[in-house]
Amino acid sequence: MRTKQALAAAAALLALLGTASCDEGAGPPGSQSGEVPAGKNGGLTGGGSGGDGTASGRVEAQLAKVAGTDELVRLISNATTCTSASTKPKDTTFSDIDAPSEGAAAGIAKTNAEWGIKERVTCDGKDASANGHELLVISDMARFETAFKARQAADLAAGEGDTRTRWFIGQNFAARIFATDSDEREMLSLGTLGLNCAPHYVAPPQSTTQPAIVKGCILTNYVDA
Repeated sequence: MRTKQALAAAAALLALLGTASCDEGAGPPGSQSGEVPAGKNGGLTGGGSGGDGTASGRVEAQLAKVAGTDELVRLISNATTCTSASTKPKDTTFSDIDAPSEGAAAGIAKTNAEWGIKERVTCDGKDASANGHELLVISDMARFETAFKARQAADLAAGEGDTRTRWFIGQNFAARIFATDSDEREMLSLGTLGLNCAPHYVAPPQSTTQPAIVKGCILTNYVDA
């Protein structure tokens, strides 16, 4: 059964996205598809991070928020299997964000500073032999989006990445889950949206997109099949 916090955040988010195209200054018709209007400084008007480092953009402020890794694990468990949680460096070194040449502890400290990450935790999905879910408590969402944008662009330039939306964000957390498409879609009901910073990324017309804090990044309710 989903938490009241997740349901409230999801309901508020759906209401916000459903009326976004009617807001004054929200952009031209079609801004809810791949044509994303830029706000001030290229992001949402008023976007940025709050005093505690969490997102304060118009859309981000409506997303779910967690108190720490324990609550993040409980939240994710409402969408997919999340067992055997661990915060150990050897378990929470993630190849898609950490430098492969450095030791676990040193690499984590460096990445955390660059990406605005406060805490990390991982947990197992249905297939424990597969990659564990990557769960991050974020202290600075603008910094996280900036670092992710640079990493996604570099991977694409090297022919190693793709344009799929893989990270889901809340006000102060980011999650990449290794699960089924239906589980990923279930993440949206927890008060999260997908983050995508791929250049020229266009979500399908039936989906909804809004500018993220960082110019060139969007938040979308589209989950790639």
